[in-house]
Amino acid sequence: MANSQHALRVIATAIAIAVSCAAAEASVSSGLLLIFADIFNPDFAAGSIRRVEPSGAGLIDLVPTGGGLRGLDADPVGGKVYWTDVDNFVIRRANLDGSGVEDLVTRGLAFPSAIALDLAAGKMYWGDQTNEEIRRANFDGSENEFVLATPFHRGIDVDWVNGKVYWSTSQTQFKGEIRRANLDGTNVETVVTSLDAQFKPADIALDIAGGRVYWTDFVVDVVRRANLNGTGIQNLFLVGANINPRGIALDLDAGHVYWGQDIDFIGTTGKIMRMNLDGTNQQNAVVGLGLVNSIALRPADPCPADLTDDRVVDGADLGLLLLDWNVADSPADLNGDGVVNGEDLGNLLLAWGRCGS
Repeated sequence: MANSQHALRVIATAIAIAVSCAAAEASVSSGLLLIFADIFNPDFAAGSIRRVEPSGAGLIDLVPTGGGLRGLDADPVGGKVYWTDVDNFVIRRANLDGSGVEDLVTRGLAFPSAIALDLAAGKMYWGDQTNEEIRRANFDGSENEFVLATPFHRGIDVDWVNGKVYWSTSQTQFKGEIRRANLDGTNVETVVTSLDAQFKPADIALDIAGGRVYWTDFVVDVVRRANLNGTGIQNLFLVGANINPRGIALDLDAGHVYWGQDIDFIGTTGKIMRMNLDGTNQQNAVVGLGLVNSIALRPADPCPADLTDDRVVDGADLGLLLLDWNVADSPADLNGDGVVNGEDLGNLLLAWGRCGS
């Protein structure tokens, strides 16, 4: 039963992504907010998870974390933000408003530098630089399990449509690759490599429908992309010596890349920049920050019935609601009475169509 429910959830979410990609609009941001890790601000002992509009307006602090904050990811449907802390050797989560901080993984961590969520399966994946491994667990931290051994660097992302995890490696001080494997760690492949003397992808972001992987590289100080088979490497933004690009995220609906960009070579101030997916129209999005080490996106005005977070209420959302029928503590409990039932179904049908329309 669990396997069949997981398969239905994957199919439903994949349908939603297809609809979303087909309806992409060239707006500044498709109704999104940026959630990001702001570290070493105002000093090396400080850090916080913050939220801002793509215009730079509405900047607020969500969670004070200290300087150990490194990677984060957001679950808009579950209403949570997850992050790794390399000073306190812990993985935590909180509500998207910053309340309800929880410790999820507190043992076996040495330097957990990145985290990615598999929203379809309810799993979080993280990479540990010192332990040289990737692990995964349920969203509540249970069923913590080893996935694979690898010289992990700073980037990880999940392709839940095709059942793959992608990550960046550190082979030498100046050299690395992007690899992928099945979600259980089998069938490891190198997808992006280079013969250049210096080539070391850091944070990564996937455009699965477009067949590309995007990354920042703060060894050669550039933002790049390539086809998923490693061909067609393109320079999108040439930063300049020792001015590091950091976290990266994609708004595929609006056709934008967001990334954290250091301003000075000593690594004390930064900003968030934005450009089109092909590298054109580069501009500052949010200034006056510390070092933006990781970025995630979430809807600015999600409608509760949009369970797949594609800004439209349709059959994919209906499928997820039916999967959780009679389940307590579910996002599909739209009226908040503690169980998914006919009243929630009625609310979903009343919300049918594009969010905000």
